Amino acid sequence: MATKKTVENPEFLYLSLGDIIIEEQIRSSIDTESDSFRALMESIKDRGVLEPVLVTPKDGKYLLLCGERRYLAALKSGLPTIPARILDTITQKDEILALQLTENLQREDLNPMDQAKGILAYIQAKLPDKNFDADGVMSELVVYERRPEDQLEEIRVTVTRIFEISGKSIKTLFNMISLLKLSPEIQAAIRAGNLPVSQGYLFAANLECPDRDKIFDAIMKTPVTNATLNNLLTAYKKVKPEPGVIRLPSITKHVAVLRSVESFIEMGAKKYTKPDLQALLDELRVFCALVELRIPIAPEPAPEKKKPPQV
Repeated sequence: MATKKTVENPEFLYLSLGDIIIEEQIRSSIDTESDSFRALMESIKDRGVLEPVLVTPKDGKYLLLCGERRYLAALKSGLPTIPARILDTITQKDEILALQLTENLQREDLNPMDQAKGILAYIQAKLPDKNFDADGVMSELVVYERRPEDQLEEIRVTVTRIFEISGKSIKTLFNMISLLKLSPEIQAAIRAGNLPVSQGYLFAANLECPDRDKIFDAIMKTPVTNATLNNLLTAYKKVKPEPGVIRLPSITKHVAVLRSVESFIEMGAKKYTKPDLQALLDELRVFCALVELRIPIAPEPAPEKKKPPQV
């Protein structure tokens, strides 16, 4: 099975490519015709595989954990063996996904759709009894930001682990997972690099847009800026409501309420206890987090109409 062992690291072996088992990876697919893959093959032909793949023993062979591109490039280059680092037997799906996420996210070359899929798969494997889908994970991220003390410990620990692996903010993770709610056509465009991920976030934030599919088809033919796309996706929100439809209060009224609270606190802050002020601060943080999460789907302000000059 193993054909060569280095002196420096007894866990480092040269394995026959036929002794490596390939199962589902985080990457949905690898384009073996891309320029980057061909460049990898040329490098391997010239200098060999410089970075070992990660494997773990399974059924008398080795299960590939990380390094599928290197494996495929070595295979297509005609190499009989590949350097591999042998890890202790790993069978838990969540542990395998954690390793794959760590390697791919740290390399920062994992497709945005595969990043989202990998994070969701990790949470599902870690918490199988919760039956989380994309909406469920997004809800838990909001709760983690707003009131982590109200979250079950196992969920809080899992979300914290995702932060450690990815190094991404709650808002970024929220947006990433939201991509999984997009139609297969839009997801495919993001995966292929034909639609910027930032525009994918805009589509995900406006799933209720009645013309979403038509807008997507149009910008695939004629690309637009993020600002233009946002205007297209939110244009329907600016249509005047029919009679009898409840209108939201002006945001200026909400701002006025906040300012009155601000003035009230300034005048009597010393009369409040520290726990009371801390409770208020916590509520304000929750409010700020909620507003930040809603910013991407807020409609653009309508341009002011100039008044005609008086005669």
